[in-house]
Amino acid sequence: MPSLPDIQTTDTAGYRFKKYIYYRIEHFSPGWFGMIMGLGISSGILVDYPFPAEWLRRVGIAFWGVASILFVLFTVMTLLRLILFFSAFEKSLIHPTQSMFWGCMPMGLGSIIADTIGIFGDKAVWACYIMWWVDFALSIACAWLVIFSRFIHHDRKRPANLDAVILLPVVSLVVCSTTGSVLVEHLPSDWRPHMIVLTAVIWGNGELLAFLFTAVFTWRLLCNGMPAREAIISCFLPVGPLGQGAYGYLVNAVNLEDYLNIRDPALARAPVFKYIGSAVAMHMVGLATFWMVTAIAACLYFRPRVFGIAWWGLSFPLGTYSLATRQLGAVLDIEGFKVLSALVGAAVVLVSFALTLASVYAAVIKDDAFKGLEAEIEMYLPKSDKLDYLKRSNV
Repeated sequence: MPSLPDIQTTDTAGYRFKKYIYYRIEHFSPGWFGMIMGLGISSGILVDYPFPAEWLRRVGIAFWGVASILFVLFTVMTLLRLILFFSAFEKSLIHPTQSMFWGCMPMGLGSIIADTIGIFGDKAVWACYIMWWVDFALSIACAWLVIFSRFIHHDRKRPANLDAVILLPVVSLVVCSTTGSVLVEHLPSDWRPHMIVLTAVIWGNGELLAFLFTAVFTWRLLCNGMPAREAIISCFLPVGPLGQGAYGYLVNAVNLEDYLNIRDPALARAPVFKYIGSAVAMHMVGLATFWMVTAIAACLYFRPRVFGIAWWGLSFPLGTYSLATRQLGAVLDIEGFKVLSALVGAAVVLVSFALTLASVYAAVIKDDAFKGLEAEIEMYLPKSDKLDYLKRSNV
């Protein structure tokens, strides 16, 4: 930690303020980007609510504004942590749990991009298109490099440590694909083919990896039971790739249908891709419903008591479920899907608002939200690995 001036030779209030800021920078976690994910998807739900109202749209724009400001703030804190506290920054790269949360950064950016295009439309398309390539690069880095790091560095002898957070890096590709699919309809027709192909490819990459990792998590539940009470919220994470994947697949199928209709109007007589996309999306929503009910039951049974930033893993997965059912209702014109989307979406917005208040209290007024990293080291690493870990991190 950078040396602070001697307390006897400086203003006490100034010293305490510096200590307050330095402590939060040093113990900042990439998991805080999960807050942006929750606020961002809440904005997307409200801006395009199944039963629209102008006041809901305005509240959604407010959520988007807060998420955008927080993304800039959290990015600055991440860079300051890299510069001022490199050993602490290194912890988040090699820690078996914290490293998985790096996937929250591109997912948070993807949520903001999707909200921006939903609010401003064609006016923001080129700015969003440029930001999407940044999001694409971050998603690839998380999905490939972070997972590769886990393959070669992290402990694999205790299946009980395989929580659902292993999904976070690969789901970033699914979110990036969906964001790109939302951009397609706002791009000129000549710019659409490469985006349709690229979003389909990274959707397949992220979604298939997510299915594999969900299977591993299911095996872990069968062999070792539910996660600890403090981590029980992670049971909602499998809903994310299914809900977001269903939404993205359906949007991309409709984009492909529209593009082919332009190239060959005869195809408009049989919207094959739209119906295939709807069928795939409904199957994925069905599986997502199973995981959602299972996670709700687990939380009611174990009743987690200690708030942490991992609780933001509740809002985004449920938000993707709301988006998927909303899109199914729009494409198939089925009122039941719209009602389901509205109910789940309202719950997501309320949960995100409550979590925002809890996060401000735990991180700004208190410092409880920044005390978990060292406890996780003690919990997850065996003694020999822990000593080597602390030695490398200069702790």
